[in-house]
Amino acid sequence: MIGLQTHSTQPPPMPVHVSTPTDTTIVLMREFRAPRRLVWEAMFNPDNMRRWSFPPPGWTMTVCECDPRVGGMLRLVSKTAEADPAMKLEGVFTEVVPHERAVHTETMALGTGEVVGSLVETHEFAEQGGVTMMRITQVYPSNEARDEVIASGMPHEMEVCYERLDALLAGLAQ
Repeated sequence: MIGLQTHSTQPPPMPVHVSTPTDTTIVLMREFRAPRRLVWEAMFNPDNMRRWSFPPPGWTMTVCECDPRVGGMLRLVSKTAEADPAMKLEGVFTEVVPHERAVHTETMALGTGEVVGSLVETHEFAEQGGVTMMRITQVYPSNEARDEVIASGMPHEMEVCYERLDALLAGLAQ
């Protein structure tokens, strides 16, 4: 297992750029200084996902399953001191072109089973000169649902995770 690297001779990538091109859509774009094959592996391999995609403080990820093929499942479960499970994220991959594009559904539910959100998420990866641009398009069922996600601070939380992903990618590239 390769440890997280915290030092780099290159300047850090630009932080995640967030846009809302429609009333129900969020687009996140982020550059990674790694080949798209490694970015894909970090994004969809459960062992790697556990190393960068941490739940909020005070939460523990108890399940991390990801099978990036058409019909494959995505399942993340987290717990807190008060609830086990506290939150479940489950989805199904509907389109996969390895290292280029993946589309999956997501349904988020509280540990009680109450659904608190759903979306369709598309990941697209483009590489130029060993640098990968990742574009994530999230489509929500309503403007209200999209706006709640923006108001929740999700872009900042994603950037914190992506900074950990940068460190993981630096280790994987060696």
